[in-house]
Amino acid sequence: MNDEINLIEVARTLWNSRRKILIIMLAFGVFGLFVVLVTPVEYTAKTIMVSRSDSKTSGTGNLNGLAAMMGIDLGLSMSAGSELKPIDYPEFIKSLPFQKRLMYTSLTWEHLSKPVTLHEYYAKYYKPEFFVVVRRYTIGLPGEIAGWFTGNGKDTGVGKAGIPDDSLVYLTNPEQRVRGVLTKKVKLTLNPKNNFITITVRAPEAKAAAQLANKARELLQEKDTELKILKAKQTLQFTQGLYEEKKKEFSLAQERLSQFRDRNVNLGSEMAKNEEAQLNSEYQIAFSVYNEMAKQLENAKIRVKEDTPIFSIIEEAAVPNVKSQPQLEKILLIWLFLGGVVGFVWVLAARFLREARKQWAEKL
Repeated sequence: MNDEINLIEVARTLWNSRRKILIIMLAFGVFGLFVVLVTPVEYTAKTIMVSRSDSKTSGTGNLNGLAAMMGIDLGLSMSAGSELKPIDYPEFIKSLPFQKRLMYTSLTWEHLSKPVTLHEYYAKYYKPEFFVVVRRYTIGLPGEIAGWFTGNGKDTGVGKAGIPDDSLVYLTNPEQRVRGVLTKKVKLTLNPKNNFITITVRAPEAKAAAQLANKARELLQEKDTELKILKAKQTLQFTQGLYEEKKKEFSLAQERLSQFRDRNVNLGSEMAKNEEAQLNSEYQIAFSVYNEMAKQLENAKIRVKEDTPIFSIIEEAAVPNVKSQPQLEKILLIWLFLGGVVGFVWVLAARFLREARKQWAEKL
């Protein structure tokens, strides 16, 4: 009965304080509306593909086995570590060479008469809304101050003519800012179950978002193909050198056997027969190795031409019709819900404090 009475009292307290709860919810709703106003408009585009690299390791495996038989360690020249594996894709899109190529890609913007790169867009044309500026210098003021002291993107090491004084890579302040934008706005996710690769891009305009997503996919494909072909060329170069070496050894073994037979037309002694058998054995081994190396050389030449990764595009990046942020309804519902929770807690906490003070006063 006491529990039932307490629940009834709680419900009565909430009902009697409904106006206060509604005022708190309204205040949170107004703040949610402010959050919507200070959130920059963005559109999200994504492209999905699957990587089906044809490794064709049979030829490499035969060459490794043959080299091991001869006591040769192929080392890194035949290692698969030079390839860009799917697990490396998320880190690759964060790399400086990738982001610099992406920021200097020409994009089509709705309010501009000509294609403009992302770097030029943020340097000359991008003007954030008033409320976005307010957010930057209110909520985001600590981050702005921290950026002033860290000094990221200074042109240190650049000569008077704009040419670096050494071979290091330098970023200007605008490039550093655009790179920060790309790091936040360009994401890659992997699905290990079906080997799907999803590239998601957020941009201030819909068409630019789709173009950036497609360009990011193209750069990823180019890099993967470049590394795969580089590995095939390294294999060809190594195989060519080994082939020439074994060809000389085979020629020497053939010449030694021929000279021995010319000098010993009528073999009579066992020692001569044993020497001939040994020379013939060396010749047969040299011929087998030389013949196998000739096959591997032809395989390596073919792989340079055909050994490229196969990317199947599951979904092209389409121009989004609806902005991804700010989501007015979602943000307002969240803040109204939080306002209701805070209102309930406020009213119940006030009731608890009043009863506690009353009981304390009665004891005194």
